[in-house]
Amino acid sequence: IQVRYEMKLLIFSGFLGSGKTTIIQKVIRSMTARGETVAIIENEIGKVGIDQELLAETGIKITPLFGGCVCCQISGDLLTATQKIQAEINPDWIVVELTGMATLTKIIDLFARYGDPDLPILTVAIVDASRWEVLYKIATPLLEQQLQGAKAVVVNKIDVTMPSPQLLDQMARLAPGAAILPIAASEINGVELLSRLEEALY
Repeated sequence: IQVRYEMKLLIFSGFLGSGKTTIIQKVIRSMTARGETVAIIENEIGKVGIDQELLAETGIKITPLFGGCVCCQISGDLLTATQKIQAEINPDWIVVELTGMATLTKIIDLFARYGDPDLPILTVAIVDASRWEVLYKIATPLLEQQLQGAKAVVVNKIDVTMPSPQLLDQMARLAPGAAILPIAASEINGVELLSRLEEALY
């Protein structure tokens, strides 16, 4: 029996260097490997993003976004791009990589106000375990903005720094109700990663 998946919007946030690109690459490879269609919306500010060869290889449609102010122009462009992709392709997944300064709560609010109310929005915040303590000391409000609105918090680079229970508690306090998933993106199998994310998000 062929199952037709309902289109879902999967949004990744996280600071530059947290491992977003590696994680997204593994997730979309696993999605396409099981026959699902994926459209990725990438914000190209900073020129750090998804590997173009991977996107060509997996046949993923790319809609690059441009703009200076993350909270205004990019948010508006994201909604328009999502609506266009849904109307023209209606893929199983739209995957969005936000820049380090974009916040999940503003994007969620934008879609709640102007988007399709039936569109499932799944939100993932990615943090670097090896840099958490420093960031927590100097930029707690910024971390809070990054984590608020996340349904799952991926704690990456546990192969470099194993997070302490206190550190995981801090994350849980900043992202109430979110599932906390410690991983090493460089080592984890993409199928396992996608499976763990889906368990956490549903």
